[in-house]
Amino acid sequence: MKPNLPPLPLLFLAFVFAGLGADAAEAAPRREEAVFLSDQRRVVVEVPDGFKFESGRDERGLVRVFLTGPGEQVSVQLSFLPDGEGRFGEAYERRRLLHETYGPYVAGSVEKGMHFEELEPKSGAGTFCVFTDSALVGKTELPPGEFHHVTAGAKVWPGVVVLFSVFSQDTQSAPYRTALRLLRESVAEKNPLLR
Repeated sequence: MKPNLPPLPLLFLAFVFAGLGADAAEAAPRREEAVFLSDQRRVVVEVPDGFKFESGRDERGLVRVFLTGPGEQVSVQLSFLPDGEGRFGEAYERRRLLHETYGPYVAGSVEKGMHFEELEPKSGAGTFCVFTDSALVGKTELPPGEFHHVTAGAKVWPGVVVLFSVFSQDTQSAPYRTALRLLRESVAEKNPLLR
C-alpha cells in the first residue's frame, strides 16, 4: 500500500462544511509541533524522537500532517476536517465515515472487511481498523513507499475530526506502536493563548 489517503468524497466534504508498549523507542523524547486549523484553533503534535514532521494545506485548504518514522519503517498521514455538528462523536458515525473514506482498501486487503477497534485517546474518541495488502503478502523486499499494512481511522474532539493513516511493514514493531501512541496521547487541540 502506498501512503496516500484516498480522496474524500465531495458529497461528504460538502456535508461536513455545511453543517503502545513501554519499550525505549516508545518512551523516546518528543518535540512539540503546532498546526493552526484557524486563528482560534491550534493542534499540537508531540513528535517522537527520530520522526520527521511536515505540515501544510491541501488544494481544498485542509490541514495535512505527515510524519515519517526512523528508517521509513512507518509513515503517518493526518487530515483535519471540521465537525461543527459533532456528528462523529458517536462510534457508529465514525465507522460510517471510515467505510466511506477507506472502503477502497477492503477489496485489495487480506481481511476483506473492516474490523473496528476503539483508539481510546486521552481526549476525544477514535476508531480504527487495519488492512493488510494482499498483493504484498510474503514479499520481504518492497520498493520505497510501499507498505504491507495500513491502519486507517478517525480521531475526534468537539468541532474536529482527524482522518489518519499509519502505513507500516508490521503491526508489532516499536515504530508502529509509537505511531499509535502518538495518536492516542497527542494530536490534541490546545488554546493558542495558553502555552
